[in-house]
Amino acid sequence: MLRATFKVFPRWGLALLLGPVAAVAQSNAPAPVAMPPAATSTNDADRFFEQFAVAAKLVQDNRADHAALVMDVLAKNLNGSPWLDIALLKAAALQENRAPATALENYALLKRRLDVAPYFQGNAERAQVFRVALQGAIDRGINRIRLQRIRDALAEYHARYRQYPESLTKLAVLGYVEMPDVRNASGRLYRYIPTGMQFSPGIAYQQYELETIPAEPFAANAPRLIGTTQVREEPRQYAALFQDAGRAEPARVAENQIFQGFFVAAVAEHGAILVTPERVLVLPVRP
Repeated sequence: MLRATFKVFPRWGLALLLGPVAAVAQSNAPAPVAMPPAATSTNDADRFFEQFAVAAKLVQDNRADHAALVMDVLAKNLNGSPWLDIALLKAAALQENRAPATALENYALLKRRLDVAPYFQGNAERAQVFRVALQGAIDRGINRIRLQRIRDALAEYHARYRQYPESLTKLAVLGYVEMPDVRNASGRLYRYIPTGMQFSPGIAYQQYELETIPAEPFAANAPRLIGTTQVREEPRQYAALFQDAGRAEPARVAENQIFQGFFVAAVAEHGAILVTPERVLVLPVRP
């Protein structure tokens, strides 16, 4: 007889199916959300890219909320840095628009991990580069959430007063947004310029310019990773094969090397992680 095994995650009130089901009950209730199968790989890097592929397909199908759940559950089932942290970062980025409070909780957890996780406390170059990149990516995520709160507050202000405020400080003082939300993660006021001046009879601003921070793509397309090649058996190590403009042969790049301005922080069988001082890019292998 087949048995079903479930793992309960109280935070979402969900039981995730980890094995085959013996029978399916007939009912008129809405069909439950189909969860992806549990990861079959035992290596953290392989498990990450296995489930990342599932989440990427969900994002492609406009189901980012389900993709965020996949990454959040993945983070809870990985053993340590840096794969756990990247999974949590990707979950938070997907939650920014749909569940900003949850995204902020995950960003706060990531910040704490940067301070206490053993991986980030050593002197290894890769760990330190990862730390800087994650900190920058976290700050960008927090800033995107705060900027959206400002945009919502400006819309509410304009709906009431038929104009935009002279400053973000005024917007906060009048209670349309929290004071911490008008400053970026480093404590600087966001760039805000009221424009479209009219006299009616006093000065009224009908437009504005506000600082913007674009969201990162869930799965980056560039540089184009066309494959990986194993360069060592124990422990397993891989080099990335990138499509390089002007060259017939792909560029072979090992971990801890620079390619097109990106630091190659990690390479696994099914993908690579590239970073800059404020970005973390996940590149799955694309044939």
